[in-house]
Amino acid sequence: MTKPPVSIAAFLAWLFLFECILVGTIILVSINLPAIQGPLISVIAIIGIIVICRAALKLLWNRMLAEYPLQEIPAHAESKRFQSFSLNFVNMGLCIKATVDDTYLHIEPMLLIRALGAASASIPFADMTPIRGGRSVRVGPWTLHGPKWCLARASD
Repeated sequence: MTKPPVSIAAFLAWLFLFECILVGTIILVSINLPAIQGPLISVIAIIGIIVICRAALKLLWNRMLAEYPLQEIPAHAESKRFQSFSLNFVNMGLCIKATVDDTYLHIEPMLLIRALGAASASIPFADMTPIRGGRSVRVGPWTLHGPKWCLARASD
């Protein structure tokens, strides 16, 4: 059984706590070690961005797609790189390689996003319910927004 995604309120509360720790660290460094504040703040900011992105992907994106593990992709499947998808409030703009075969929509994050922890998924078209003009579908309790060419088979 997979864990449900963290609620947006819990995620934002965690994010707020993390940001308070980062800002507090920056203030303490600025007061006590002014000679190294520039490089240290740069490093802390980069680490903060990585931690926040990883948490968003692990706690939200991966848990939403946990029921749909990546399936084998047939050679005849249509594929395009740098596609934009959004799953509820997690937006993956121009970060997805999308592949469509007769049965599945295969979503594979690009290398950088995979390195941050995003998982690939194969969502069966049978589990999709089209909404709003062909660019959005319901997948269980989630709303998936994506390119029309990928989601067109959901209405078949």
